Formats: sequence, C-alpha cells, structure tokens
Amino acid sequence: MQIIYQGKSLETSAAFLAAFLAEKGISPANAVVEYRGEILDPGALEAARLEEGAELNVYRIVSGG
Repeated sequence: MQIIYQGKSLETSAAFLAAFLAEKGISPANAVVEYRGEILDPGALEAARLEEGAELNVYRIVSGG
C-alpha cells in the first residue's frame, strides 16, 4: 500500500501503525506519531490501521546533556 511518510510517497506492507514503526526500527516509546493530522496516543498504535494514501509523520524524541 502507498502512504505519505514524512511528506514522501512510500510503499509498505504493514497494515497497522505499530507494525510500520517496527519495520522502520522506531520505538513507539521514543516517538510522537501524527496520523491523518492527529497526534495518536502511544497505546492506540497497535489498533490503528494504515489506510491507502494516508499521511503519517513520526517525530523522534531525543534527549541528551
């Protein structure tokens, strides 16, 4: 399926957001996920189904000293 990830068209075989993040090597605990214009609660990622053409942005939380 085609989605828009970080502003670019991308092909993925993942059906759910959590699977897509795992495919990209992104830990949901260290990311903020914006899907179809809404920020999702981390607990909702397992049940959130990806849709053809949907826009997805992932912001990684980085901390340091």
